[in-house]
Amino acid sequence: MIIVTGGNGPFGRAVINKLGTGREVAASLRDAGKAQALREQGVAVRQGDFGRPGTLTDAFVNGDVILINATYYGTAPDVRRQHMRDALEAAVAAGAKRIVVTSWQDAERSTIPSTADFPETERAVRELPVAWTIVRVGYGLAAALARDVIAGRRDGVLTAPAGDARLAVGATEDQGEAVARILAGEDGVHDHRTYDLTGPDTIGWEELAAMGGVEYRPETDADYRARSVANGFPPHVADQLLALYGSIRSGWAGTPTGDLAALLGRTSITASEAVRQAVAGWNWS
Repeated sequence: MIIVTGGNGPFGRAVINKLGTGREVAASLRDAGKAQALREQGVAVRQGDFGRPGTLTDAFVNGDVILINATYYGTAPDVRRQHMRDALEAAVAAGAKRIVVTSWQDAERSTIPSTADFPETERAVRELPVAWTIVRVGYGLAAALARDVIAGRRDGVLTAPAGDARLAVGATEDQGEAVARILAGEDGVHDHRTYDLTGPDTIGWEELAAMGGVEYRPETDADYRARSVANGFPPHVADQLLALYGSIRSGWAGTPTGDLAALLGRTSITASEAVRQAVAGWNWS
């Protein structure tokens, strides 16, 4: 049986959808009452809350392959670090033969404080007594760039403290399929490997501006923070976004890898198309 934690979140659902039918799949959810759509797909639903480690014991029963899905990026690093350790321990205790863990793209070079726990979690994964695979997905990066495209359309100019940086963005659809292929793969094929799932190329803010039909105007961190707060962003959110831009300017996640295409067995979606898809799917509410 394959068990997917966070199966009701956007990335977990993408993985489950790509697993398709004909496999025994269970979703471990914090709120099992909000999973009717999964049940209708024939997915078994189990109560499993990272914040309540005791629930994970039952959630992982009979799981041969377990995805420990860390794509909930709004959680404080210290909290998520403990969540992941508890989940890893529960998966081992449940007798999992393979454990697959999602991590943050280009984790060693990320300077974003909110992702500081990922390298430590990866070290813990590599010490597991069972087969493991680490998959760095950077889920949400395409949506972050889509936000800049949409803001540029709204304002008539794209202003951002990105300089001339470029980002290797993978599409959620491709990343979900790649993780599904790892989960469903034959024993041994993906054991003790770390994959960094970027797209095949990079995109910069000049291209993002062109996508929105506007010009790109780089700005300083101070100007960006002042403008963001004036537009209603809480100061701590503005600071988190500045940390993201700073990491991008430093070269983090700016080099494509071939891992995604290799797992898919085809060319992966380009960075520009990944952002276009994210723009098209933007939640306007």
